[in-house]
Amino acid sequence: MRSSTPDGVTPSSRDEQPDSDTHLFSRLSAWQTLQTQMIQGPSYEIEESWLLRIMVQLLVSVGIIATDIAASDVTNALQVSYWAVPVSAVGATWSWYRRRNRNVPVKFCIALAMIFALGSFLARILAEQNDTRLALAELLIQLQVFHSFDLPRRKDLGYSMVIGLILLGVAATVSQTLAFAPLLLLFVAIALPTIALDYRSRLGVLFKPQQKASQTIKPFNQTLKRTLPLLGITLILGLAIFAVMPRFQGYQLRVFPVSEQIEVDGEFDGRTITNPGYVSGGRDLDGDGVGDGLSGDGQTFESGPGEINTESYYGFNSTMNQNLRGELTPRVVMRVRSQAEGFWRVLAFDQYTGQGWTISRQDEEDIEILERPSWSLQFRLPRTPTLARTREVIQTYTVTADLPNLIPALYEAAQLYFPTQEVAIDPDGSLRSPVNLVDGLTYTVVSRVPYRDRTRLQAATTNYTQEIQAHYLQLPEAIATKIRETTTEILDQAPNPLTNAYEKALYLGQYLKQNYTVQTELPFLADDEDLVESFLFKTSGGYPDHFSTVLTVMLRSVGIPARLVTGFAPGEFNPFTGFYIVRNTDAYALTDVYIP
Repeated sequence: MRSSTPDGVTPSSRDEQPDSDTHLFSRLSAWQTLQTQMIQGPSYEIEESWLLRIMVQLLVSVGIIATDIAASDVTNALQVSYWAVPVSAVGATWSWYRRRNRNVPVKFCIALAMIFALGSFLARILAEQNDTRLALAELLIQLQVFHSFDLPRRKDLGYSMVIGLILLGVAATVSQTLAFAPLLLLFVAIALPTIALDYRSRLGVLFKPQQKASQTIKPFNQTLKRTLPLLGITLILGLAIFAVMPRFQGYQLRVFPVSEQIEVDGEFDGRTITNPGYVSGGRDLDGDGVGDGLSGDGQTFESGPGEINTESYYGFNSTMNQNLRGELTPRVVMRVRSQAEGFWRVLAFDQYTGQGWTISRQDEEDIEILERPSWSLQFRLPRTPTLARTREVIQTYTVTADLPNLIPALYEAAQLYFPTQEVAIDPDGSLRSPVNLVDGLTYTVVSRVPYRDRTRLQAATTNYTQEIQAHYLQLPEAIATKIRETTTEILDQAPNPLTNAYEKALYLGQYLKQNYTVQTELPFLADDEDLVESFLFKTSGGYPDHFSTVLTVMLRSVGIPARLVTGFAPGEFNPFTGFYIVRNTDAYALTDVYIP
C-alpha cells in the first residue's frame, strides 16, 4: 500500500515544520516589539517643569562644591567641582531635550561608566584604609554626573535632590572651618523653593506645556515670596536647635581620619629632629648629622644669645636654648578634634644645661622604632605601667602649617594612626615621624589619660629607681646647693607641713606665680650666668617658659624627679565646628613631676 505523503518527507518531519516556523516568527516578533518600544517614547510620565530641573541642578552643584571645599580642610582638594558641575549641567540640559526619548545607547554608556567608577573607588579605598568618607563622596559625585544624562521623570530629579543632601552631609562631617557655613545657607535657600516647586509639580499645577510664559512666571514669583519668610524662620529655628542640642563625644565608629600613606626613602633611625624654623637639612640629636645649627633668621640656637624664629617654637628642637629672645608671630598650625581638651604634648627634656635643656638619651639603642603592618595604619605604642584609673581620649590632628617631625599627642598615647610605615618613640614617650608634619597632614591618636587622684598622689612612695634618679634629678653642681637651700626655705614657709612630693610641687608652683612676674624685656644671659639663679635672685621673673624651668630645677634640688615638657595648649575651641584652633603662640613648656 502506497504512502500518501510526499517523497522524502516523513510524518515526523512534517509535524515539526510548523513549530519551527512558529519559533522563528516569535523571535522576529519580539525583536520587532523591542524596536518599536525603542522608537516610541517612554510610557512613564515625563517631568515638564524646566524651572524645577534648574533648581535641582543648582542644589546638586552646591553639594558638589561644598564637598570640594570641605575636603580641602583635611587633605589635598578633590577638585571634582571643576569638572563635575559643568559636566552635570551639560547632562541635565541633554536630559531636558531628550526627555521624551528612551535613550538606550546613553543608558548603556552610563552603565559602563558606573562600572569604571566602581573600579576606581575600590582601588582608592585600598589606599585609604581608615577614613573612606571622601572616596565614597567622590564616587557619589561621579554617579550623579552620569545620572544627570538621564532625568526624564520627577522621581529621577528626586534622586538628584537626595544626592545633593547626602553630599552636603558629607561636607558637614568633613569640614573643619566655617568656610562651609555660606554653602550651607545657600543650600537651604535653594532647597526650600525647590521643595515647593516639586510639590506644585506633583499637583500638576506647574509648567504644563499648554501654559503661556506669563502664566508660568506667576507661580514662581508666589513661591519666591513665600520662601523668603520661610527661609528666615528655618534659619532661626536651626540656630536655636543647634544652641541647645547636646554635644556628644563622637568617635562612636572606630574608623579614624588619616591622610593617605606616605612613602619614605632611606632608613629611619628616629634620632633626627627637624624643625623647619631652626634647622637646615635635618640634624641628629648628638649634633653629628647634617645641619648648620642656625635658626630661620640666621642665628645660632643651641647656646648663647640670639633671636627666636618668629614662626617656629624654639622648644621643638633637640636643644632648648632659653637665652633666645623675641616673640612669635601668631598663625594657626593645627586643628584638633578631641573628646576632651588637654596639653598636646610634643617633646620632653631631661638634662638642664644652665641656660636651657637638652635630651641625654640619644643613642640608637635608646630610640625604639615602631613598624605597623602593611594592611593597617595603626601603631600600638608601649605604655608606662600604672595602677591609676585612666580614661580613653581620642584626638584627630590636622596640620595647617609646616611643623617639626614631632607628633603632638595627649599623654599617654596608646594607639597612633599615622600615614608612614614607621614611627619612633624615645624613652620619655615623645613620638617622632620620619617626615616633617606638613600642611594638610591628618592623623589620629588614642590616649589613656590618667585621672588625678589626690589621695593616691599624696600617698605615693619616694623610693625612686636608680634610672629615675639618674635622669630626672640631674643638676649642675655650681647651683645645686644654693637652689636647694632656697627651695627648702620656701617650703618651710608653708602654713601646713608638706609631707609628700605632690603637695610640695603644688606649693612651689603657686609660690612662683604669686611672687615672680612675667617679663617681656629681658637682657641676655652672660656666658657663665645661670638662668634659674638670674630668675630667683636678679630679675625676679622671666618669660613664661622660664617659670617651668625654675620649678623643675627647684623640685630636683629637693629630691623630687621632674622633667621639662613642651607642647601646645588646647587652643581656641570653635563651637560651630567642634575643633580646637591651635596657634604657634599656644606652644609653651611645663613641668612634668614623676610620682610613682
